Amino acid sequence: RHRAAADRPRATSYSADLNKLQAKIMKARLTKSPDLPELERQLAAAVAGSSSSSSNSAERGSAVVVLPRVDSRGRRQPRMADAGAGETGEPSIAEMARIERETEGDDTMDRALAAQIARDAAFANDLDYIDDNAERLARGSRDKTSAQKKQAAVRDYKAMEAALGECDMCFKRQEQADGSELLRPPAHPMVALGNRVCLMLPGREPMCDGHCIIAPIEHVAGSSLQCEDDAWDEIGNFMKCLLRMFAARGQGAVFVETVMSTQPSKAGHCAIECLPLPLDMAADAPAYFREALLATADEWSQHRKVIDTAPRDRAVAPANDDVRDQDRNHHAARDAIRRGGFRNTMTAKTPYFHVWFSPHGGMGHVIENPARFPPWLGREVVAGMLDLPPAVYRKPRRLKETHDQRCDRAAEWKRQFGWAKYDWTAALE
Repeated sequence: RHRAAADRPRATSYSADLNKLQAKIMKARLTKSPDLPELERQLAAAVAGSSSSSSNSAERGSAVVVLPRVDSRGRRQPRMADAGAGETGEPSIAEMARIERETEGDDTMDRALAAQIARDAAFANDLDYIDDNAERLARGSRDKTSAQKKQAAVRDYKAMEAALGECDMCFKRQEQADGSELLRPPAHPMVALGNRVCLMLPGREPMCDGHCIIAPIEHVAGSSLQCEDDAWDEIGNFMKCLLRMFAARGQGAVFVETVMSTQPSKAGHCAIECLPLPLDMAADAPAYFREALLATADEWSQHRKVIDTAPRDRAVAPANDDVRDQDRNHHAARDAIRRGGFRNTMTAKTPYFHVWFSPHGGMGHVIENPARFPPWLGREVVAGMLDLPPAVYRKPRRLKETHDQRCDRAAEWKRQFGWAKYDWTAALE
């Protein structure tokens, strides 16, 4: 989009060094480091030099604003560039691989194919007919005009901006009076900050001592299954450290995730709650959660009421599973399911509830009717085990804290549980 420089606010372009400096300032604010004034002075000097160069370019008359698009995971992605196309105008292999990674789990192409079939009055569910008309049936979103693509980019940008504006677990950019931008921390006390994932305390009254949240730093809407492998490595690190920390105090812990919607505009920030328990109760937790899921599920559900996501020692094939006529990819997918584990068993295409009893897996349930499923089920089970009143898990009171009060609460939590001894993010410094 082209806009006159006089009609748009002055923007500052940030290099990689400025982004690193902003990250240092954010950590210094969260930890109340004495180096904060010096880091802010360095950032102001760097921004002043960058803004002067950008103002010179703005005086030439116009500027180009590239709108990001939102993929199926609710994450910002750059718009497709024509540079990835080959000599024939078709996307190159590298470009097609990038598109496949970004749209994994999206059903846009399926919907386009269904629309083409619905418009075809002579369609026949026959392989010969499909082969003869494959090119016509494959026409869909890739045939959109340039104006349609721009409209889609603007629509996705506005929807994502609205979702990010309402999310209280995201780092937000705040424009300053001098035209620069600073990162504003989430409205949650920050305990530890990794490269992709962070550990924070709830913004409402905690259900019990030690109650905390594992969440990706980037806004991932809904399911944690949409996180990349490196983010999952950090999630596993936090789970292991928390289990070790609570075990030293004679406690166990369960990790609960509830995904009530798969639409990025409606699904909130991905979050995994850690709920500590006495060690003897933690051993009985699988039985309590199994009974709760069996009682909550509909009688005539399409999926199993309780899905075991614990990893298996060896692959176990069902007795009636005959895949001899399938290809190699089908064999690999079925083998992954047989190995078990959360990421091999559950899917991000449907709402679900999952509880981890170890970092490797636990117990899951597909939510077929979100209107009848209580979003506080995981906390309710733990509250029942601890004999706590409903007020602590249904709608706890939101805490109205200043930034300093949130920092103090996080520091008190770390001191109470001795988090410094188990904090794996200290090695990142």
